Order: sequence, then structure tokens, then C-alpha cells
Amino acid sequence: MKFEFEKEILEEYDKFTLSENLIEKESLRKSIRGKIIAQTELNSLDYQILGLIDTESEDWKDNSEKIIENFEKAVEKDKSNFMAQLYLAHIYHDIGNLELALKNYLKVDTKALKEFQLWRYVKLIEQIGFCTYKLGNETAGIVLFEKVLNWYKQAPENELARPSELVECLPKNHRIVTEIKKIEDYLE
Repeated sequence: MKFEFEKEILEEYDKFTLSENLIEKESLRKSIRGKIIAQTELNSLDYQILGLIDTESEDWKDNSEKIIENFEKAVEKDKSNFMAQLYLAHIYHDIGNLELALKNYLKVDTKALKEFQLWRYVKLIEQIGFCTYKLGNETAGIVLFEKVLNWYKQAPENELARPSELVECLPKNHRIVTEIKKIEDYLE
């Protein structure tokens, strides 16, 4: 029974993420939330989806505490849910709490993430580098950005996410920025 429910929720969540119609998106958000909350006991995936549907709302910052709470519950319910751990770090990053973002990025199961999606793994290294750099340890941040650059050098074209945090941290004339711009020629 729970398997069928999860399948149905995931299908509805897929529609939600793909929808560009704000009215449809809000209707799907309410439907998903209602179905999940109606369950007698919520599991890790349920809490993760509740967090995700709220991150994709116009007023997500107003709901950031609830989003954090849902991702925390997802991790509590299943410590192996590395995506919930990653999303928890992302929300802290997005609200500017780099200390808690870094703390949570460092808890992500990197081996599982790398096996799941390489681009997310490389982006995680970059985000850890960003937080580390911005929190005052520029040298350690640069070491992590160097690792990111090495991944860009060996990955097939368009396999990795835009290295926006790296470019934001380092001066335009920094060797890493210069090299990454040669690889990712869309960067200005």
C-alpha cells in the first residue's frame, strides 16, 4: 500500500516540478501536501517532498523554518537519505547561514551522491568550498575549488553544473577562474 502511495506522490511531484503554470503548480502543491499529511505516519521521503514543494514557492523564504524542519525530519527518519541531507544544507545556504550550510554539506554521504549523480557530487565540493572560503578559510576553499576545476577538466562537456559559487568567490583573474572559463566558455 505504501509503495503505491509513494509511486503516486512521486508522479504528482514530477508533474509539479515540470509545471510552469503557477496556478497548476499551487494546485499540485496543495494536493501533494494534503495526501502526505493525511498519512498516519510519515517517512523520510514524505518529509523530503514536503520540504521540496515549499522550496519551489514564491514565498519560500517566509517558510524556510518549516522547510528546514521537514528536511531535518527526513534525515532523522532515515540517516541514509543523503538527498534530504543535501537539501537541508542547500536551504541553509540559500538563507545565508553558511555555518549550518557547511555543517550539513559535510554530513552528505559523498560516495552515495557521487554514484547517484556526478554533477551533484562536484557541485557539493564547490558548495563546501564556497562556504569554507566565505567563512574565512580562503586557502582551504581554494583547495576545494582546485578539485572542482580538475573535475571540469576530465568530465564530458555539459555534464556538470554551472560553477557559479567558484566564480563568485575568486577574483576574475584568478588562475582557477581563468582555466574554468576556457572549459566552460559560456561563463563571462
